[in-house]
Amino acid sequence: MPSHHSQLAPARSSAPPRNSLRELSERAGFRIKLKPRRDAMTRVRHDMRSLLQSVVGYADLLAEPRYGALSSEQERFVDNVREAAEHLRELVDTCIELSRPDNDNGARLEPPVVLLGQCLQRVRSTMAARSLCCDVKIASEVASRSLMLDITPFERALLGLASVLTRDGAVALELAADARMMLRLRASDAQDVLGLVALDSLEDQLSNRDFVRLKLGEVLLSRVGFTMLLSASLDVIELHYG
Repeated sequence: MPSHHSQLAPARSSAPPRNSLRELSERAGFRIKLKPRRDAMTRVRHDMRSLLQSVVGYADLLAEPRYGALSSEQERFVDNVREAAEHLRELVDTCIELSRPDNDNGARLEPPVVLLGQCLQRVRSTMAARSLCCDVKIASEVASRSLMLDITPFERALLGLASVLTRDGAVALELAADARMMLRLRASDAQDVLGLVALDSLEDQLSNRDFVRLKLGEVLLSRVGFTMLLSASLDVIELHYG
């Protein structure tokens, strides 16, 4: 039998002895951290966005001068690819949001308390970064009013609504908040509004893309406590809180 000095003796490990899961679980304060579960739609969204980013990325590379100058017709083709990828992203996001159950928000953490004035100014800055011109008017009595609001879906919804009202930046937009906590988005070329209606009543009058954008905005806003009404001419939208 070889001694521990022999080359045939098993090497001694300097690593600490391993404890069984049962022994670990019996220790005070021990908790098992599990990887968050991802549902099928989350996986679909992740993979779709990765593919779309690849399409947009390669289109951007084709447009760079270091890979050779493009003819005017080729530049138009590249622009069409990028526009189609963006449209597809909107459709994927809308399908995923509409497929979520109505009680999906129940498992989420309580939204933070935000100041309405600061929230709308943030939305304005994000719109400006997307080349959407927006003038914000906030009544003094509500500028410092606080509300519980998940800013991410709220901002995302307003960006989509603004894209429709401004025709993707062709005209300017005004975003106003009055003392009743009612928000109004109005295009600079808006006509006199005779009445506002629910989105579904205009379904047969709208293009597919406008309806998809507006429907996604309506769903996201409903999850943060807002209801939406709009004009048939798609130049005024009112959001009522509570």
